Amino acid sequence: MPYKVEFKKDHRNSKGESAPWVIVNKDRNEIVGSSETKETAESSIRARLAGEHGGFKSKS
Repeated sequence: MPYKVEFKKDHRNSKGESAPWVIVNKDRNEIVGSSETKETAESSIRARLAGEHGGFKSKS
């Protein structure tokens, strides 16, 4: 998995809101997103991975 979640106590998102759970691209060691909760950050990683691999597909 190319992403990991880390806690950075005083991190703020682009709107200036507290978002201490950051999503880090492990290959570039770069913060690519952040969330207020660990659960939301982990969900964001799952969505990113799904998008990178063709997205969610319906079973029809």
